[in-house]
Amino acid sequence: MTRRTGSRLILVAILLLAAGLRFARLGAQSFWNDEGNSARIAERTVDLILEGAGGDIHPPGYYLLLHYWRALLGHSEFALRAFSAAAGIVLVAATYLLGKRLFDDQTGLIAAFLGALSPLAVYYSQEARMYALLAALSALSTYLLLRMLDARRSPAWPAAVPYVLATTAGLYTQYAFPFILLVHNGVFGLWWWTAARSRADRCRWIGLWTGTQIATVALYLPWLPIALRSVTGWTSAGQTESLGQALLNVLHVLGLGLTLPFDGLTLPLAGIGVLLVAGLWPHRTERLRGLGVLAAGLYLLLPIALILAFGLYKPAWLKFLVVVLPPLHVLLARGMGNLARLVQQVLRGSRIAHGVVLALLLLAAVLVTRPALRNLYLAPEYQRADYRGIAADVAAAARPGDAIILNAPNQWEVFTYYYPDRDVYPIPYQPQPDEAEAFLSPLVAQYNRLFVIYWGDAEADPQRLVESWLAAHAYPATDSWYGDVRLVTYGAAGLPAEPAATVDARLGEKIRLRGYALPETAAVPGDVLPVSLFWEAEGAVPEPYKVTVQLFDAAGGMVAQHDAEPGSGFAPTTGWQPSEAIIDRHGVPVPDPLPPGTYTLQLALYHAWEGDRLPVTLDGQSAGDHLVLGSVEIVVP
Repeated sequence: MTRRTGSRLILVAILLLAAGLRFARLGAQSFWNDEGNSARIAERTVDLILEGAGGDIHPPGYYLLLHYWRALLGHSEFALRAFSAAAGIVLVAATYLLGKRLFDDQTGLIAAFLGALSPLAVYYSQEARMYALLAALSALSTYLLLRMLDARRSPAWPAAVPYVLATTAGLYTQYAFPFILLVHNGVFGLWWWTAARSRADRCRWIGLWTGTQIATVALYLPWLPIALRSVTGWTSAGQTESLGQALLNVLHVLGLGLTLPFDGLTLPLAGIGVLLVAGLWPHRTERLRGLGVLAAGLYLLLPIALILAFGLYKPAWLKFLVVVLPPLHVLLARGMGNLARLVQQVLRGSRIAHGVVLALLLLAAVLVTRPALRNLYLAPEYQRADYRGIAADVAAAARPGDAIILNAPNQWEVFTYYYPDRDVYPIPYQPQPDEAEAFLSPLVAQYNRLFVIYWGDAEADPQRLVESWLAAHAYPATDSWYGDVRLVTYGAAGLPAEPAATVDARLGEKIRLRGYALPETAAVPGDVLPVSLFWEAEGAVPEPYKVTVQLFDAAGGMVAQHDAEPGSGFAPTTGWQPSEAIIDRHGVPVPDPLPPGTYTLQLALYHAWEGDRLPVTLDGQSAGDHLVLGSVEIVVP
């Protein structure tokens, strides 16, 4: 077997590894918000995709390609994500070509292997978004640039055509691609200064390079005004970390991905840093006379510097850094080769030592990335938001008279991907108090139950006006988390302003229950029982307490309950003023199915942290640790 054949077989094995890691469990997780946007945009016609992208924060290239991919393979999670998985495999192949072009075949193969294992690359190769394609085009266009600049050839326009097409495709894919254009101009300047031989040569190359840039801009010109409007509308990420911490986070994400906590990674990060330094160490005897190190270093460092300089650094935007994965892996591969050669020299030319060192370094790469990949596939805390699960649970419980409210506008696409667009209401972005009330009041009046999906409150509703309004004007019943998304069920019923039943009950030393109201004393399975409690503080309450309202059957078994701080947390006991009247709404979800019969409602108050209940005094007499509110008749329609 020739060395060239062996190299090709190794590359095929690496690409198969990359494919296996990228297609593994590809459809296991739900789409999250941005993937839902991709899925719904791709189902539009071409003219509507272009129109929608004009008001979006991304250009239309990825969506157009996904549109045609969808027509061929379908619209399942697996099918739509498969486009990114394919782009991720192209990225690994392009990384090999880069490493080989800049340095040698060994560097290219090791870089491809590291790219195949890269947790960050695998993560975005399993997401129906444009970032895997962005990384692949950045690597491919850079390789085509280096191929065009081969010093053994005279300037030739045919060699520039693939470069112009790949670069234009990158511009139409993501607005971060201009960072790569700046890298290309820097690489060309370095090459032109060091490699172009005669003055005539330099003039011809300047002419060719100017022509490629003009051609690229000309092809992008139809979209350029929209791109400028979009990019200039970006706001600063508001970086609060020090530069040193930000750089450590960047190294962490690039080297180990998004699915490992930062703590405990000192040794792996130090190892990555050592390999990078070794990879940047120049050798004058290498191909391109040192230009390879300069080009790879510029490719790696310039986009990172620009992201920090333009205020684009924050955890959610580190996905832009996928463009520097190829040079990172090339330099890490070169660092491994340099360390192996150093050991070989120390041991006076032992090729066995060279191979052993490389094998150990590659094994270390496998061991370091394995936990991150395992977490990506299996760890619940790193799973994408489960809108598929939310939609399934809502569909199982939904019945006529229910509505779904989305507190963030960009939830509509992903939720309606799983749930048909019926009785689904997205709330206006960052509503003011009068807007929130005008939006919610008709829904509470029209529907019996509301399923509200909360996500990204800090941005979509920073004052939490929606949740606070519903806590006061509806009956919160269930509250469940699906990743970083929360589903809350509310019952809609009358809102008594005074107790229907007055009591003289004290819970603990300073909290008094003045009375309660049960607007409905009969319910069917699946209903939300509305309970209004009327509290009063007889002094400052120094500790937070939670209310539990529980439903018991005739045998004394609890069948349902609702636990929350008063006012769903918007009226905590620590904020009560002496003699202040507090109206507190609770919804008890009646299970479905539930046998008909008479059930009893009970109330208790307990420490939010410790869980122990407060003693109840009723009419001056000890009543244990709970209070019976009344009975409810469960009927089957």
